[in-house]
Amino acid sequence: MRRTLLLLLVTAALAVCSWSHALRALGGPDTPRNRAPTQAASTRSTKPAESTQQFMEKARRIAEINRELYKLFKAGKYAQCEPLLEKILQIDPENSTAWYNLACVHSRQRQIDETLRCLNKAVEFGYTEFRHMERDEDLDPIRKTDAYKKLLARKDEIQRARAQKILDQLQQKFGADYICQIDHDDKLVFATNVDRQTLEDLKKHLTSYAEAQWSNLFTHKFEQYVTVVIPKPGTLNQPMIGGYYYHPQRVLVAKTIGMTLTHEFTHALHAADQEGLGQQHPIWIIEGFATLYESSKVKDGQAVPEPNRRLNFLKRLVARKQTIPWEKFLKLTHPEFMQQAIAAYPQGRYMLMYVHDKGLLKTWYEAYTADYEADPTGAKALEKVFDKKLAQIEADWKKWVEQLPAPPLQLVAHHAYVGVRVSAVTDGLRIVQIVPGSGADKAGLKVGDVITKIDGERMVDPDDLLLLVDAHKVGDELKIQCRRDGQYTTVAVELTAMPDTLPKMEEPAPETRPAPTTKPIRRNAPPIRRDTAPARQAA
Repeated sequence: MRRTLLLLLVTAALAVCSWSHALRALGGPDTPRNRAPTQAASTRSTKPAESTQQFMEKARRIAEINRELYKLFKAGKYAQCEPLLEKILQIDPENSTAWYNLACVHSRQRQIDETLRCLNKAVEFGYTEFRHMERDEDLDPIRKTDAYKKLLARKDEIQRARAQKILDQLQQKFGADYICQIDHDDKLVFATNVDRQTLEDLKKHLTSYAEAQWSNLFTHKFEQYVTVVIPKPGTLNQPMIGGYYYHPQRVLVAKTIGMTLTHEFTHALHAADQEGLGQQHPIWIIEGFATLYESSKVKDGQAVPEPNRRLNFLKRLVARKQTIPWEKFLKLTHPEFMQQAIAAYPQGRYMLMYVHDKGLLKTWYEAYTADYEADPTGAKALEKVFDKKLAQIEADWKKWVEQLPAPPLQLVAHHAYVGVRVSAVTDGLRIVQIVPGSGADKAGLKVGDVITKIDGERMVDPDDLLLLVDAHKVGDELKIQCRRDGQYTTVAVELTAMPDTLPKMEEPAPETRPAPTTKPIRRNAPPIRRDTAPARQAA
């Protein structure tokens, strides 16, 4: 199905976040803002900074114009579209999408010179969606011109220049406290408040994970650079948000480099694939992939999902016959999915986990994307690869769920344990209590140490530590890497038996208490983690 220029415009102009406004949400000094509300910002503007209220008013006015614009374009009244687009450009002269759409309007009228002028203006102000440009029927009249061919020949150069502008903005925004880098090979821009050792681990994880997904699941790599921001604790304006990925600006923000980051990065990978395919997949697939791989490891070049505590909740739903019927689930709209989010997230994850467990995930995804126009829900592709009716697949899935071993929610007395209580921080697990006489105590670990790796495996989420320890027995030894006062050290910890009761610990003052990890509902949101681990996990 052809995605028209005005569908792009209407969708994008209704968004309430430009690149600079996305950065503003992270705190720090303000920078000049006169940006298009739909595309990457240029650094050329020298006008005074606008307030959020002013920006929202601009977005509202543009959205009103868009509604009329869409009707006119759909009716083929291209000449009447021009003054409306000019009105948008009076409101926001550097609106790259408006310049692109004006080029399309001129192209429809065979006004070649004006088309090329406006298209170059769009690129100048940050438009870099070359995949869409190359298949957009509205631009067919200019395909054979030398100027168009020269523009396409410069797309890598343009993308790199955009990445450099983003890097400059990040450095200006965050200052010397942050490490800002570009990875041109995988088209990633990083801005982190962690140390260089952690940044290297982060880059290694994301690039190996991306390569695994591009090799084994998704066909299309990033066309535009994706910016990954790991902000300083406390700088997110909304303390309840653990992370998000905002695709119009290709910005990913995550408080920690663990499960949330992988979830959001999967959104970025899947969004790029949808874009390359010219498709928009339903919410159950979008969130299904993100939740499937949020708990996963890269093994032998493949991303392998692992059970997490969403399974515990799903097993209760299956036992109570409260799961959402598949026929209905596959057709849920985004608002409907979010209204049932507490059940929808675990169900989506383990539906795709079931397909993966049967070795059919790639086969199903290929069948689904190939026949997307005939069935965007994915039901027919499921029936095709399983060679069964949807109701039978659902019945088999429920039996599979019932037989899956549930991950532990906590360790029990006499089981092997490290002897610590921990709280998740940006890049590891901060020790908030040491149990006297435990292996951690004997090894010299201290309150305030941040556990970063165990036996070479990165530790960020308390659940990962719980699962790792649960797989060991009393007397086993773990190599624990931790950071203390900025210095890294590795100690050997012998696991001892967990006592019947653990010593109580004093609760911190309210201002130092770690924020909950739940987050508001929104499009392409990370999971609603109402069943997540407590802020402090004993292990």
